[in-house]
Order: sequence, then C-alpha cells, then structure tokens
Amino acid sequence: MADIFHLAGIKAEPNEVFEALTHQDHIRSWWSQFTEASPEVGALNVVSFYGGMAEFKLRVLELVPDEKVVWAVEGGPPDWADTTITWSLSAGEGMTAGQTMVHLAHRGFAEMDASFANVNYNWGWYLTSLKFYLEKGEGMPHTEANMM
Repeated sequence: MADIFHLAGIKAEPNEVFEALTHQDHIRSWWSQFTEASPEVGALNVVSFYGGMAEFKLRVLELVPDEKVVWAVEGGPPDWADTTITWSLSAGEGMTAGQTMVHLAHRGFAEMDASFANVNYNWGWYLTSLKFYLEKGEGMPHTEANMM
C-alpha cells in the first residue's frame, strides 16, 4: 500500500480551516466548483471535474470540530478505491506560530504508479489553493473555464 502526505501552514484559525474543509460553498472555492457536500458524519459528498467525467464520492467518516476531517472514498477512479483522506489540524509552534498546520493524508493506494504521482501533485496544488483561499480570499478551484 502507498500513502500520500502533505503539510502546509495556513494563516487562519483552526475553525476557519475546518469550515473550508467541510462546507460546500467553501470547498467550491478551493477544490472544485462542482461540489455537493454536507458537514455531517455519514454524508456522501460528491466532487466532480471535467463535466462529470471525473467524479469522486467521499463518505464523511469523522468530524472533530477544528481538529479533524476523515473521508472514505466510495466512488471515483479505480486507483482511489478503498482509500481514505484525513485532514488533521493543529496549532503551529515556533516558526509556524499563528498558523494552523494542515496535515493531509490520502492512504491506501494499491501501488505507486503514474496515477499515484498525479494524485500526489494534484493534492499539492489543491492544498495550495486552500491556503490561498483562506489567506488571500481567492483559491484556485477547478471551474468550467479550466475544464479543457
């Protein structure tokens, strides 16, 4: 099994980051404008790209306000099958004081292939988008304008 890990410091309060990860309008501002999401354990969130050609169904497994969000992938590309995505939030210390440290773990890939590398790159992109959204007010989500 192969896992993806990313870490970013974001100059925002933990509750702001938590809301950006759990509320539909916020997710649409940093990940994909084609998102149906609910901030409830058990909810099935759907994030789409390229006019629905790529669609990810994410079951909300765990929500710990201001600390953790866990999704289980229930639909999407075959290489995402049986993977989980965990967002862990913590207060920065020392040089990162005043930031929320966002730890992203996408676990359970069957192999480290070209698709895995692409997913890793894309998570880096969208984590940066989340950072820009919270710090500058504008993320870099997937939109109709950048579909093709």
